[in-house]
Amino acid sequence: MTDDLPEGIVELAKAYLESHDSDDTIDDESEIEENLEYWREQVEEFEEGTPMYEMAVEERDSYQEKYDEISEQDERRSELRDELLTRASSEFAPQGDWMNETVISALTHAIVGQQRDRILIGDYSLPNDADELSKREMVTVAKNVHAVAEEIVVSNGSLDEVWEMMSTDKRSPITKVLAEEKELVSSGDISAQLGDGGTDNPGANLRYVLNSAEYYPYYREDGDWRLSLLGEVAWQTRGLDDVEDDESSHNSEETDQQSSLDELDNGGGSDE
Repeated sequence: MTDDLPEGIVELAKAYLESHDSDDTIDDESEIEENLEYWREQVEEFEEGTPMYEMAVEERDSYQEKYDEISEQDERRSELRDELLTRASSEFAPQGDWMNETVISALTHAIVGQQRDRILIGDYSLPNDADELSKREMVTVAKNVHAVAEEIVVSNGSLDEVWEMMSTDKRSPITKVLAEEKELVSSGDISAQLGDGGTDNPGANLRYVLNSAEYYPYYREDGDWRLSLLGEVAWQTRGLDDVEDDESSHNSEETDQQSSLDELDNGGGSDE
């Protein structure tokens, strides 16, 4: 671990969030990089010792300094994020400092790119439900967060099995609805969005996963559903690719079908 990283998890979370206070520098970085490249080229084109050469060198050095500063900020953000997620992958527990609001905000931002005030897993909303968890439930919640953080840090395939459950023929359309809604949705609303071709009882399909899976990709509150934190990561890392592949395959099939129709219209394949 780098020597200047905070030791306490709350201090680490604060440092991580503070490093993102200037997220608007992302746009600046592109502009600075473009200007740096421009003035590097001008330095090469002007004759050394001339006024234009000296001006170009001054501009190049100025933009190089700005670029180096932003690069250091990016490196610091990445370092803090990796440390936060690495610790969460083994140390997270639904108690103590891990339930601090700053830690929750930092951890959710590191995982899904948004600061949130809750971690949603299965039937549990943290930190609100933390004091009500049994010891077995604490184990379940901790393992879910460990798996998410570990997946992001090392991409070890820990969510492969749960994604298979989320992406069956029956559950894939339900998962897609929840991913697109991003908020709690009732079983009735899910059915309405699925239409006639969807499953008659989406709630039963989702309950089956919560009752049988080690990791919980869904969150349930008063009978309504949404993706859990783990489910969001599974969707972001696997679901989007699957949807794009399906759409590409669908478009390819439509193209092939249209080509066949065009051939028939043009008399293709007929004996003359």
